[in-house]
Amino acid sequence: MKKSLSLLAVLLALLHEISATQLQLNNGEIRNNQLPANIGSPALLTCEVVNNTNAEILMWYRGSQQVDIKAENNVNVSHVCIPNVTSEDNGVSFTCLLKSDNSVKLSVQLNVPFTPVLSGDTIINGEEGKTVHIACGFKANPAAAMFWRKNEKIFTLPDHYKQDMTTDSLHLTIEKVTKKDSANYTCVALSNGTETTRVFELIVGDRKEELPVEAIAAAVVVGALIIAFAIFARRDKIFRCKKAEDETAM
Repeated sequence: MKKSLSLLAVLLALLHEISATQLQLNNGEIRNNQLPANIGSPALLTCEVVNNTNAEILMWYRGSQQVDIKAENNVNVSHVCIPNVTSEDNGVSFTCLLKSDNSVKLSVQLNVPFTPVLSGDTIINGEEGKTVHIACGFKANPAAAMFWRKNEKIFTLPDHYKQDMTTDSLHLTIEKVTKKDSANYTCVALSNGTETTRVFELIVGDRKEELPVEAIAAAVVVGALIIAFAIFARRDKIFRCKKAEDETAM
């Protein structure tokens, strides 16, 4: 008897899950929550309520921002169009959800392929003996292989060179830079067999002479003491002038 009741409960739960109100994006044709889109073309998203017994109001979010849609476009079926897709739309998520129950929702990310885009200041002035940083910003989809060339040649990094990379930039750090390090450093992004480059020119100049901090501090202290001694030495004269001014006033 208990087994029969348990089986009935499972069946009822399955039937409820099957019959419960659900959402569907683009007729269920979206795979892995990714919507392919091309730069310069429109992208259309359609959200539809299924297994509903009553009219349901739909809402859209782009990332964390609600999308403003018209009333005639939010009952049971709703459309959102990105008219002119750009590289900035890559990875942006769109979420459709029920207004009556926000737990019923579906999300999709735009997958926009584009060639690498590189950025960064291209003229870097260095000073002998100092540390120089060269930063090459990048964006790409799919991800690109990133590396440096020096004067158009692939090179092995000397000991005083360091390279590191974040999710959106490739860095080259040169410690105790010398004039021999002056060169054109090319940031290379390799994607689908095609190279995208950006050239950074490093110009290393003579080291500027710097006054030691201790010497400057000592000079300031000495100057203050000289002024204090001068005032102290003239205190009698100042006092006599003040006294004469007071007697004249009387």
